[in-house]
Amino acid sequence: MIGVSMRKAIWLVVAMVLVAGGAVQALQPASESQRESRWSNNAGFVDRLEVRPVPKNALCGQWWQMLRDLGWAEVDVVKADAIIYRESRCIPTSHNPADPSRIGKWKGSMGLFQINLFWLQKTSAYPQGFLQMHGVAQKPTDLFDPVVNARAAQTIITYNRGIGGCGWTAWRGC
Repeated sequence: MIGVSMRKAIWLVVAMVLVAGGAVQALQPASESQRESRWSNNAGFVDRLEVRPVPKNALCGQWWQMLRDLGWAEVDVVKADAIIYRESRCIPTSHNPADPSRIGKWKGSMGLFQINLFWLQKTSAYPQGFLQMHGVAQKPTDLFDPVVNARAAQTIITYNRGIGGCGWTAWRGC
């Protein structure tokens, strides 16, 4: 009887350590939407607290949780799903060199949201570049990182809403 109680006590301590360390999620089988989680640690924000289901009709469902973790409103996640699919077919390393903006050897639009290099160019209004001044990206290849790309899109959306737009003007999504 004492052996059983001791075993329960050990399991209780182990469970408390796992909960305190945020590792309980690792003990649960991962769903498809949870498997891609590299952004939580690389981006330097707290591991997700709530995992919500991704609709079966999502086009780029693998990116929904990342957007949610970055603080996107659910209505914007739904819109972003369509935009990401249209722009990059859900591929974070997509590059469209046909767009006219150029920085060094890079030209065009990059990443999930196909952020145009215009947003990194130095202008009179943004002498270091819009995304640089907002601390989002420094160079074109940063936009291949899905977290950086989503933050860049979020920054552009916030800017557009601040000047009276719907937020999605850059993607003709209003």
